Amino acid sequence: MKNGSTTYWRLWIATLVFFAGFYALLAPLPRYLVAIGLADWEIGLVLGGLGVASLIGRPLAGVAVDRVGARRVLLAGAGALLCGALGVPATASLWALLGLRLAQALGYVAFTTAGSALVVALTPPALLGRRLAVFGTAANLAITLTPAAIGGLLTLLPLGAGFAVAGALALLAGLIVLPRGGLPAAAPAPVVRRPPAVLWPPMLFAALFGAGFAAFFQFAPVLAERRGDVAAGWLYAAYGAGIIATRLASGRLLVRAASPPLLCSAVLSLTAGLGLCAAGLPPAGLLLAALLIAGGSGILHPALLARHAALLPATPGQATAAFYLAFDAGIGLGSWLFGGLLERWGLSGLYAGAALLMLLTLPLSGGLPRAGRAW
Repeated sequence: MKNGSTTYWRLWIATLVFFAGFYALLAPLPRYLVAIGLADWEIGLVLGGLGVASLIGRPLAGVAVDRVGARRVLLAGAGALLCGALGVPATASLWALLGLRLAQALGYVAFTTAGSALVVALTPPALLGRRLAVFGTAANLAITLTPAAIGGLLTLLPLGAGFAVAGALALLAGLIVLPRGGLPAAAPAPVVRRPPAVLWPPMLFAALFGAGFAAFFQFAPVLAERRGDVAAGWLYAAYGAGIIATRLASGRLLVRAASPPLLCSAVLSLTAGLGLCAAGLPPAGLLLAALLIAGGSGILHPALLARHAALLPATPGQATAAFYLAFDAGIGLGSWLFGGLLERWGLSGLYAGAALLMLLTLPLSGGLPRAGRAW
């Protein structure tokens, strides 16, 4: 147990560093795409590469974790982010930039799949919701601090500095997980060729949640740029602080994977936040919107991830991959959809569309399949 706890916190630190590198791209990447003259739909195409990478990489990452071990997949993820970040300033080609975004996204896919699967493998079912909630604070702390810090850095240095910082942090994350000590070896595991039918409802929920989240995560820099009265870093900081507080406060409730009323309240909180973004409120209203989005996300993410793990208990890597496959596909497809809404109806149309998508999850909140005593 002591060794498992040590591994858990070592993995938490590596995840914090990795996500700091991943989120270091939030400020410079959209600004770089605007600076080189890409159209709105082209920006949406590049940013939406995350969903394409998930469709290709999540199933492979899940099988790889169960077959060759989490450590190798973590290292592959750090290497992909390193290459994808450092290559951006060297090109202005739409398709090269899409390829580099795919590399960044594949790094994210590999690292998050392996990290979450390792937490599932090390944690008793009765503690899983709480452990996943605390584990998620690593990424949340990164998004709270990194965009604002990078935004400040880019007032003094050119955009290329942001990509260099992202690459350096990816390298550091790889060095943290490089030693073998504490990371369990892979065990033979069956390969799930396609998600069983019982996974389709929670995967649909995760996909719609991912689309709603994408409206904030992907387009907050565009919102800040076009509004001109709020910094994207402050929006991410408010979101990060809100989601950390939510995860820590709701951890005990998530021991039973969240009741339908709690899931419904989370959906409504996220929807209300997106609606406030559509309303064109002053900066204080946007910060409130970020907090509401954080409150909903902080409950939905660990609850849905734990539900997937319970439904495929013998293959934690593939269960984790199924959740993230749906979630990231929602992010990618949502980004493409919202890029079109942005071009045709502006920011209000983008966020109103995202709010309507989130409302589609309400019928699913009370009807997800359950498995095991912890559920």
